[in-house]
This record gives sequence, structure tokens and C-alpha cells, in this order.
Amino acid sequence: MRLILAASAAVVVSAAMVPGARAQFCNTPYCSRYESGECVQYSQLVCTNTNHAGPTYSYGAIAYGRTSRAYGFSYSWGTQQKAEDVAMKNCSQHGSDCEVMVWFDRRCGAVAQGNGTSAFWGLGTAAGAANADALGKCSKSGTKGCAVQVSKCSR
Repeated sequence: MRLILAASAAVVVSAAMVPGARAQFCNTPYCSRYESGECVQYSQLVCTNTNHAGPTYSYGAIAYGRTSRAYGFSYSWGTQQKAEDVAMKNCSQHGSDCEVMVWFDRRCGAVAQGNGTSAFWGLGTAAGAANADALGKCSKSGTKGCAVQVSKCSR
């Protein structure tokens, strides 16, 4: 049986949906690079074997204002859209230039910024990895004074 969940962007493959059956859960490619708030690059498809019929989602997002340095985050939401909406609402309470910088499902995200208005996002399986990813992108750009401004995980 093959079931494609378009709204949640996942594929569950199972020989039979009966108690004790093993399923393979495959994440569809997730956004690995944003430019001007738009996804321009996706990661590879990753599959794992599970003992249940479907995935449990835990979306989170970070919204950030490049000039105001305001931020808002969210975690543990059932949809990407809800996670982004909540992060934007939280950020816009502190600044008027907020945009969603990164979203994640059962992972961690971070935003780093240095001198100027360029900001960089990172992802990882733990907060330290997400921070390192964001800092690495910031440093690689030649930006001086890079520092993590916000990071959050959603499990």
C-alpha cells in the first residue's frame, strides 16, 4: 500500500496496514536553503523503518527581523503553516520587519547575524548543530561579528 500525504509532505509505505506490520516512513525533501524568504534548495529524501503506520509531526519555525533583530519562534505544531504563523505573530509583537527564516520538523533551527542586516539560518538534529550551521553560513559570507540570535528545537 502506498499513501501520499500531500498536506504533510510525507510518504508511508507498508506491505499491509495490520497490527505489528512494519512501515517505512520517508520524509520528502525539506528546504535546505532560503533566499529572500523563498526556498531555493531542497535536501535529499530520507527513509526510516518504523513500527507504526504513520509519522507524528512536530513543526517549529523561527521568524526574524534583520533590522530590528526581533524574533519569534514556535514549536510542537502539527503543520508547517501553523508553526510559521505562530512564529510570525510572536516576532511581529517586537518588530515590523519579521520574516520566516527557517522551519523544521522534529529538528532544530537557528538564526545567526553579524554586523549589518544579513541573517543566516541553520538546521540540525540538536541545537548545537543548528547553531553551528547558521554560524558557519554567516562566517562563510565574510560577515564580521557573527553570533546566534535565536535557536529552537521541536520534537
